Amino acid sequence: MKKQSIILLISCFLALNGSAQRKMQQLDEEEAKKQEQLKAYEKKDRKFDPEKLVYGGNLGGAISNNGSYFLLQPMLGYRVLDKTIPGLGFNYTYQSVKYNTGQTLSSSNYGPIVFLRQGLFGNVFAHAEWSPMNYQLYTSFTKSERIWVNQAFIGGGFGGDGVQVYVLYNLLQDQSPFEGSPWYLRIGFLF
Repeated sequence: MKKQSIILLISCFLALNGSAQRKMQQLDEEEAKKQEQLKAYEKKDRKFDPEKLVYGGNLGGAISNNGSYFLLQPMLGYRVLDKTIPGLGFNYTYQSVKYNTGQTLSSSNYGPIVFLRQGLFGNVFAHAEWSPMNYQLYTSFTKSERIWVNQAFIGGGFGGDGVQVYVLYNLLQDQSPFEGSPWYLRIGFLF
């Protein structure tokens, strides 16, 4: 009888110990789940999330016997929503033109960029941009002045993270003293 009591006591102890271990494991799993939820909430509640930053821009250029043209447009945006990216950038162009008289005129033009990109479906997006440019306007071969020209682009394109191709229309083309088409084709990058 004494032996049976000891065996019964040991069995009860082992059963309680196993139950306690299962209970502790269950509490640990619940605590881990709570910690994950807390991290997700803190991340969502954070004012600024560096993981939502996107960067990229556009590069371009052309060289011919009559001159050259180079474009640099670094851009930085922030994903406020999954498919909505407002941002800022800088526009810099260098151009030189060789005339039949043997003279060459060159200028550096620059200005800020404010843009908004909205994903529509798949890899298709809409794009709007305001980009005032400070141009060096030559009034003769020896005189020039700097002027600001407003540019407001609307359009869209195709591409995800990485290479993007888009077509833009300059709504303010008629305010520019420079001849040219209001349509622009760009190939750029966004990461």
